[in-house]
Parts: sequence; structure tokens; C-alpha cells
Amino acid sequence: MRRFWLVSVSLAAFMSPAADAVADEVIATTARPTPVSAHAGRIVWSAYDPAQRAFFLAQRFDGVTSRVPVRPRSVPFDADLGPDVNGETIAAYSRCAREPRPRSPRIGNVIAQMPDWSSGRGCDLYRFDFATGRETRIATANSPGASEFLPSVWKATVAFARVYERKRGLRGERAYLYARPIAGAGRSRRLIAGSRSDLRFCTAVRPRRCTLIVEPGPTALDLFGRRLAFGWDSGANESPTSAVYLETLRARRVERRRLDRVDSGDIQAAELLSPQVDQDARVVWGRALFGDSRLSQVRRYAISSRKLEVAALQPIPGQALIRTALATAVDRNDVIYLASGLNVPGEPCTPQDPCAFDPGCADDQPCELRRASPIVFGPPPRE
Repeated sequence: MRRFWLVSVSLAAFMSPAADAVADEVIATTARPTPVSAHAGRIVWSAYDPAQRAFFLAQRFDGVTSRVPVRPRSVPFDADLGPDVNGETIAAYSRCAREPRPRSPRIGNVIAQMPDWSSGRGCDLYRFDFATGRETRIATANSPGASEFLPSVWKATVAFARVYERKRGLRGERAYLYARPIAGAGRSRRLIAGSRSDLRFCTAVRPRRCTLIVEPGPTALDLFGRRLAFGWDSGANESPTSAVYLETLRARRVERRRLDRVDSGDIQAAELLSPQVDQDARVVWGRALFGDSRLSQVRRYAISSRKLEVAALQPIPGQALIRTALATAVDRNDVIYLASGLNVPGEPCTPQDPCAFDPGCADDQPCELRRASPIVFGPPPRE
């Protein structure tokens, strides 16, 4: 059952100076949640076609929106943009024999409503070259005994997640992270994964039985030189967790740093979205809250100085509802985000009587892919 909250928000909250600024640019609308990626002036996302019940890979480049000429999927593409060895932009993504299923409510962290990427089976990695218009397999990374997904390419290297689906027990369900050369006979290098879940689901009837809830694991990967930023959802101390990590791939070791983590409870949910590295070597990600607080932020971490900055995504001018961010991306100095649709039943909301809503997209209330108007970053607030 979907839950709704009525909240008291003053009219002044929707008349802030930020709301009077230049409005965000609406790039596209979509009837289903989708990951977003951006690089070198190009944006890609998955556009849902209700008539065909399929997701098509879409792009925005030089002010023109079009479909990428590749076969659709029944789930959103886990597409990530990056440069090839010649500096040309390519998209990397997976295709699966059995598509990943929706995220289980048992683990929580379902604000963004993306698939549970680790649950796909028979998944292989592909790349699309925008210069040639061709889709090809990333054959060196694909294993006949495992599923590969969430790829990210940087020149001659591809990073990705893998599940050894033929192994029994937890070893056949949990995701691991790797990096390897795209071409040639180089070996895959295992990286450091995020935290593993200790959450358990217990039956209410006797004899009471408890089973471990396997963490969803990776939610997004973005490779930038020898740096890998990735999102990871798990669970600890009876609470779902969502984290962003940064790894440095050195010659003989891998160094990992956790940049952010949030926990979710019954009243307040929190999820970290889509970490990506911008051209100034800063990791940028979204932070979505839902419940008592419904703020959406963009956070960025400068790799060299280790400085963390935060910017709030402002309410859309003229709308009484605060749209929850479901995905984020960064390109140069632009922040791209997917704003939730206005899924509110009954009477319309007003600035005098605003209401909160379960985030999501629908055919008649689509999400909006928006380019944020200039936003101001500053020190993170005390928590």
C-alpha cells in the first residue's frame, strides 16, 4: 500500500529567492523511473513507451532529443557514458537473458525505484559508439558462468559488477566489482565491494525462521581515469543503508574511501543517487529524503582537496509540491536530475494546503528530466 503524508508548509517556502530565479530546463518526460548519465554535452536515459511496454535508450545532444538506434529492453538501461581510447563518447550497458527484478521492499531504499541490478541473469556487457552508430559486445569482460552489469568505460578500461550466478548460496547472489582492459588478454582485477548486509527477514509464525536478506549491492558505477565512484545499497543494524564510495586503482593495491552513507527508518527514508565524476575530478551524487523531511540535495566531493559541498534542489516555481529526485547526473557544471511525477490522488494541492506524495512516475503524471538552473554549493549543514 502506498503511503501519503499531509504536511504544513508556509507559502513563503515557495516564494524563496531561489524559486524566483531562472526556471530549470525540462529536457524530457518519462513515464517510468530511469537512470541518467551525461558526458561531453550528451545526456542519455531510458524513455518508456507504454504502447510497446518497453524502454528505449534516448539521448539529448546539441539541443536535439532522439532515440539511440539499439534494441529496447523491458527494464531501464543501466547506461553510462564515457570516452573511448580516441576520446569519442560511447555508452556502455548490459543486456540480460532474464532481466533484473524490481527492488524488494524488504531491503528498503526504494525511493528511486530502480531495478535490483544484481538479480538479472545471463547478463553481458555492450557498448554503443555514437560516431559509428554501432553496438558491439565488450567480449573481454563477459563470462559464460556469470552475469555482468552496470559497466562504466574510461578509454581503454571498463569497470563493472558481476554475479557468479552458477555458484550456490550467497556466493551466487552477491555482486562483486571488477576492472579490466576492454581489449586484449589482460586479466580482470577484483576491486573492493561495499558493505554486506546483516539484515534478516523472520517469519511471524512458529517455528520462527529467519533468512539473511542479500544486499542489492551496486546501484551505479562511474570510472574516471584510475578513480571509480560507485553507489552501494545494503543494510546494517536492522536498517537499510545507502552509500557512495570512491576507489583509487593503484598498480599494486586498491584504496577505498566512503564519501557518504545514510540509513532509512519507518518514518524517514534516505537514498543516495547516481555518483558520477565531473571534469574537475569531483564526485557528484544526489541525496534524496522522503518522510518527515523530503529534501533533495546534490553533493560533490573534490578528490584532491577532500572538500565536501552541498546544494539543495529547489521547489519548481509555481508548483506547491516538492518533487523528489530519483536520479542525478553531472556534465561540466550542469546538474541533471529526474524529478518525480505528481502522483497525488483526490483534491489538487495548493501552496496553502500542500501535500507530500510517494515518489514515482506514471503515464498521466510523468517524471521530468530537468537541467537545474544555476545552483549554489556551500558547506554541508550540521546533522
